[in-house]
Amino acid sequence: MSQARPHVLVVDAEQRIRDRLADELREGGFDVTCADTGLAAIELVKARRFDLAVADIRAPGMGGPETVAALKALSPDLEILVGATRSSAQAAVECMKSGAYDILEKPYDIEDMKRRLGAAMLRTHLDAIAAVHQASTALVASLARDDFPERAVDLAAKVVYTSAAALSLALDQGAALFQAASGVEVSPALVARLAAQAEGAPAPVRLSADEAPELLCTAEGDRFGAAIAAPLRLGERAFGGLVVLRDERLPAFTSQEEQAIGIFAIELALALHGHAAPRMRGPRAA
Repeated sequence: MSQARPHVLVVDAEQRIRDRLADELREGGFDVTCADTGLAAIELVKARRFDLAVADIRAPGMGGPETVAALKALSPDLEILVGATRSSAQAAVECMKSGAYDILEKPYDIEDMKRRLGAAMLRTHLDAIAAVHQASTALVASLARDDFPERAVDLAAKVVYTSAAALSLALDQGAALFQAASGVEVSPALVARLAAQAEGAPAPVRLSADEAPELLCTAEGDRFGAAIAAPLRLGERAFGGLVVLRDERLPAFTSQEEQAIGIFAIELALALHGHAAPRMRGPRAA
């Protein structure tokens, strides 16, 4: 089970600076991965998702603006803070045009860096909240529909980028499984196992195939690299679980995506609380 610590990619040619930033940021509540060149950073972003990046404008291999543009093309939600000296002001402007979030003056002031990383996280969080709000508004508008559960899981698949999404509901007549209309089909056994992981949890559970291969790669033929399982609960009443998954070839879910799914799950639980169970049709075939 992963804790929702923001993951920062640090890009700097100097080992001493990378080590210092990694130590300070980890103490400040961040997970950190380091790269010594822009090209190395690009390969890391291809392999997984990061919440934030701190990149030296003069990192070898690629220019600062080119590195920023390439990272944003791979991960549009990645907020990049560029480290620059006063002598590289023009390049810093080009980095901002390429999509950088902010400029950090070098040598770095660690406390200032932490504050700005926090501000970047807040903006990302607000963007995620906006996406959840749109999905939640559509959810409320769907309450009167007989296919409300199917509509709900389709909306969940739009909150974050997923390969598959599924909703396991505890109805009076037994558990019912609903899957998103788009995406890879998931075996009912896998959905049940993941929903069970979240059943007693106070918040969503974020899993990766590295941590829990027995959960995400199954005998039924499922092959996923990452999942978020969110409990659907309102007070003491439990409605089931919401599960979103990513193909094993895609990057893992980020902490912001975990939070977004958690908020949507709360909205969904509220909607289910006010939704008459008899209106629900039988589950779509899994």
